[in-house]
Amino acid sequence: MVLTPAQQVHVEAAFPECRADLAGYLERGVEVVVFRQTECGDDVPPFAVAPKERQDFWLGCWDSAELAASGAAALGLRCDLDELEAEMQTVSPQQADDAGLANVRSVTPPAPAPR
Repeated sequence: MVLTPAQQVHVEAAFPECRADLAGYLERGVEVVVFRQTECGDDVPPFAVAPKERQDFWLGCWDSAELAASGAAALGLRCDLDELEAEMQTVSPQQADDAGLANVRSVTPPAPAPR
């Protein structure tokens, strides 16, 4: 399978040592999860997208759960929006911070990408 132009740009922007794995996941259109990453500093967007079966390999990071889900869909990855909505309970960011809940965020899932 050949990568789309958007997928090719995404792969080329990745670290060289990650490109082959990243391209493979994009070619297969794997199912992904969106989560708030806490490993990196402020220089990395807070919401990561990773294959459901290998969450230690991030396919990309975005500034919000909504952007992460729509970005993943635009790259041909499968994101369960119902599951994302259930996991991301609706609370204010301040309430989440106060409660120490790194993975809770107010979210309105994007519409599914056209097929």
